[in-house]
Amino acid sequence: MNNISKKCVFIYVGQTDMDYMLAKKRDYGIKREPQIGSAYLAAVARERGVEPEILDFTVQSHNKEWLADYVAALAPLFVGLYAAAAIKDNLVEFIEFLHQRFPDLKIFVGGPDVYDFAAYLNAGADAYCLGEGERTMAELIDYAAGKKRRNDIKGIAYKEGGQIISTPPRELIENLDELPVPAWDKFDLNNYYDYHVFDMRPPHTSIMASRGCPFCCAYCVSHKIWQGKYRLRSVGHVMREIDYLVRELGVKTITFQDDIWSWQNDGWAKEICREIKNRKYDLTWRCILHPMSFLKSQKEILPRMREAGCTSINTGLQSASSKILRNIKRSPAEPEALAKLIEVMKQEDILNSTAFIFGLPGETEETIEESIRYSLKVKPTFTAFYVLSLLPGSDIWQAKEEGNYQSLPRELLDKKCKEASRRFFTNPAVVFNILKFMLKRNPAWPLLALRHLDYVFDLSGLSKVKSKSIK
Repeated sequence: MNNISKKCVFIYVGQTDMDYMLAKKRDYGIKREPQIGSAYLAAVARERGVEPEILDFTVQSHNKEWLADYVAALAPLFVGLYAAAAIKDNLVEFIEFLHQRFPDLKIFVGGPDVYDFAAYLNAGADAYCLGEGERTMAELIDYAAGKKRRNDIKGIAYKEGGQIISTPPRELIENLDELPVPAWDKFDLNNYYDYHVFDMRPPHTSIMASRGCPFCCAYCVSHKIWQGKYRLRSVGHVMREIDYLVRELGVKTITFQDDIWSWQNDGWAKEICREIKNRKYDLTWRCILHPMSFLKSQKEILPRMREAGCTSINTGLQSASSKILRNIKRSPAEPEALAKLIEVMKQEDILNSTAFIFGLPGETEETIEESIRYSLKVKPTFTAFYVLSLLPGSDIWQAKEEGNYQSLPRELLDKKCKEASRRFFTNPAVVFNILKFMLKRNPAWPLLALRHLDYVFDLSGLSKVKSKSIK
């Protein structure tokens, strides 16, 4: 490969299996999201004088031979790939193929699957980014261009002489306003949407106003990846990105993918809502809140969010059982707090969805029933029931590795997820509430559902469930 190339390419190979959901296969006709990480890294590459390209195999699937022809024609300085546990097997195959076909090609990998980075290095990757990627990518570009030694780069792992070497960790970016606006122009945002939300209108994209999570949930690794820190971009920096998306790219819908939107910062929430509202954009947006979000100011903040175009909010309770919540390092006060939050969402006509995980430590059929009854009592617009997915690096994953985690049989968990979904989505009050939102927001939505009936039936618990063992 030509090491003086001024081009690079970032690749997302896509996810197929979803063994934690009733719908076992990903349906990209219902939901497809652009990769925020690729957009940020592409912007960094552009700042370094390297023009990026982004390949999203969820938009157009490509085989290995097509990719070989593409790489040969582009002659990039490097290839960057996103890694997650759910796409590991597929990604490893592509890395092995690229390394064999182009031995001199620099292959960089990064993403949340940091606890199995050896798999990607053994497949042929030159470096795995172990933490926040933007500053590391800038130095990896210099390494690919022959201007920097690999062992001088913080926050990576690489293989040399048959041994895997990890460099000292890289410090987090304290001021997120130092980041460039992501290279959203490298995506056709008309290809992205989430039709779980009735008023979804492409072009759509996801953005992040913050990074990190202050909680340490036992099933999650976010707090470990972000070192337990929560960092919030300034309102001006976020609005600069939103202005660009709306004015230049015509975006109609935005999803804030923050772990928690505006955590314990009423002032920021009020200001961002005021800025969006004052611009009078033809824009709707949604976000993720914690059950304890805006605990003392829900009736003040949520109306402002709705006036600014927020039409949908997701929350994750995970369990209504006090015992289970304590076991996963969550507060037993959350079910009551979430019930109050959902009530305010209903008053503000905001579509609300919450999630439960079955199979958490200490789970029994009784605690599962407690969660199901809670969902039927509180009646959010939607409820999703998942089987626990063991994320590498999480506390529960570590306990299983040490032989200290016991779960209910997977067959039973699948059965209970199906039962819970069926009971929820056949409840007359729930059905009425969904129909009300559908008719108000998008009466044509059932026509879309007809084209994806298998997926809809799976999620609603009305189709057969194929069980898988927990890995």
